[in-house]
Amino acid sequence: MNFLPVVTALLLFLVQTVAAAPQSGQSGPDAAADEHAATLGALAESLDSDFEAALPRAAELFADPEQTPELRARALIETIAAAHAASRLDIEDQAGPAYQELADTLSAGELRSKLHRAYGNLNLWRGRFDVAESLFRRAAAEHREDDTAVQADLKNSLGVALAQQGKLDEALGTMLAAFRLFEQTEAGPSANLLRNIGGLSIYLEDWDQAVEFTRLALDKTAPDDPQITGLYSNLAAALIEQDQPEEATEVLETAIAIGEAQGRPSAAVVSNLGYVVREQGRLEEALTHFRRAVAIDRAEGDTGSMAITLKNMGETLIQLGRREEADTVLQESMAAYRQADIKPKRLELYPVLVENLEQLGRYPEALAMMREYRELSEEIASADAQARVAELQGAFDLERKERELAESERERLASETRLASIEAAQTRQQHLRTLLTTGVVALALILLLLLRLLQLRTRANRLLAEKNAEIDQQHRALEESHIQLQRHSIEDELTSLGNRRFVRQLLVSALPDALVDSPALLVLIDLDRFKGINDTFGHPVGDRVLARFAETLRQVAGPDDILARWGGEEFLWLIPAARMTEAADRCRNLADRVRATEFMTGGRSLSITCSMGVAPVDLDADDPQAAFDLALKIADAALYEAKDSGRNGWAGFERRVDDPKIFEGSLDIEALVARGALARRRLEH
Repeated sequence: MNFLPVVTALLLFLVQTVAAAPQSGQSGPDAAADEHAATLGALAESLDSDFEAALPRAAELFADPEQTPELRARALIETIAAAHAASRLDIEDQAGPAYQELADTLSAGELRSKLHRAYGNLNLWRGRFDVAESLFRRAAAEHREDDTAVQADLKNSLGVALAQQGKLDEALGTMLAAFRLFEQTEAGPSANLLRNIGGLSIYLEDWDQAVEFTRLALDKTAPDDPQITGLYSNLAAALIEQDQPEEATEVLETAIAIGEAQGRPSAAVVSNLGYVVREQGRLEEALTHFRRAVAIDRAEGDTGSMAITLKNMGETLIQLGRREEADTVLQESMAAYRQADIKPKRLELYPVLVENLEQLGRYPEALAMMREYRELSEEIASADAQARVAELQGAFDLERKERELAESERERLASETRLASIEAAQTRQQHLRTLLTTGVVALALILLLLLRLLQLRTRANRLLAEKNAEIDQQHRALEESHIQLQRHSIEDELTSLGNRRFVRQLLVSALPDALVDSPALLVLIDLDRFKGINDTFGHPVGDRVLARFAETLRQVAGPDDILARWGGEEFLWLIPAARMTEAADRCRNLADRVRATEFMTGGRSLSITCSMGVAPVDLDADDPQAAFDLALKIADAALYEAKDSGRNGWAGFERRVDDPKIFEGSLDIEALVARGALARRRLEH
């Protein structure tokens, strides 16, 4: 097989010779097409056989201006595919210039679409997700719309690029659109798409959907497929979140057995097994699994997976009381997350890291991390993105129900058509027998036919009425489902308070008169050391604490106040017709009520406190949303100050200047106070 590069060179020479002087035998476009096919076939075979040896010849071919643009483009596509198979993604120096030239030279159409897609895949594999996104969009725009399978694959790839950039709302919409396209094909959704939707659902914490799509992907994946252990790992992770540890353990054991049989141990599977073991209280054993998973990730260069495992290891060390060692591991996890640029998962690391730094007494570092956490949280979990996710998911479910309803409508029309056919047949039969019979016999037959026709009509009408009633019921159920979807999209499921989207909708639609008629107070509330409750007593107890706190907040709030769960253990309280002079009384009232409330778990009463940041807000402005965002930013800075000063109290800042440009970017509180732009209100504990 070592002679294949020589064959390729010979074929290139033949192409050049034919272009210069056609032979006396076959000539013209067909001959050129055959020669191109032979050249590409030999190129593909040599690349598969020995990529390193074949790459220089391949680069010479797709960079050769003497060759046709079509041949060069197909050669570049073959080379990129072979580079991925050979794990040689460092071919940008050769592939990049050739792609740019060919993309400008080729006419719009399927070949240029394939070129965009191939180069997009190369950028996706290399982690340049924004470039890959642009290329996949260009590929989809230039490919035939009626080629459903290819369009679905392109949307799947685009969804991956979007998800890796933290654009989860767009990723969800794109992947669901791919799913709908695949449903129109004979083969149905691909295992790759099902796997991606399942993985994205894990990011979005939709565990039911994650389990559903991952199981569908497993059904379409061969046992010897290298991706199968990753699927089992995702399934186990979702089952763990569904509080099904026994089934998760079985899945992980299956995955480990498959990985060992394939000679490819999966770090994700080992890490998830460590998580299950840790939840059962076997902490040292869990550390052993986590260390093994990190070693596998280092060997394979999987920085993203390693970051997740290091976070789990750090949390385990905290539970063992080894906080200094935990800090080293958590800092390494943060560095790995930054390198892999996985923003949604990095967001989960900050609370763990901040809490550990506080316990170690390293408050400046903890405060810096808290600020970074807030900024990233606002970037990823923006209100518009969350609203888009809910709308897309609702639209997807609604479209399914509408398809079912359309099917019922078609059945009703078919029933009416069958009834009309029965009536026509009976009429023809009546006429025929009238002509053939006479007297009493004819009359008797007609009477019998009329009786039979009446029976048929009665039965058909009854069936039609039942079908219409069923369709009406489906219409009502669909309307009720739509109302429920709308309600769920603006209501926090755990506390029944509004969510971010609820508040944002108020700002862009009709604000209550109480909020418009006079200035209001914006209070940002955070439960103190809430993560310690989750770590010590578990998430179910933490959820009960959050729900109980929401009840307490309702008791303190006035009838016109706006309440929302802003995220995690953070709540938002909008108080109409209130000024900063009233902030102390309002915050003291809530703090006293929280301290007096019994938060019970297992017969034990928990002591809960909260910290509050306050800022005035005037929503009777030209841009209420901008006014709200600025007040939220100031209240957030005040909340930092309240926490940094010992928690269990409040801090507030009042604006003394109207120029919003002064407050752009990260707030330097001390500088703004010194300039007179902000006035500090005293802290109370």
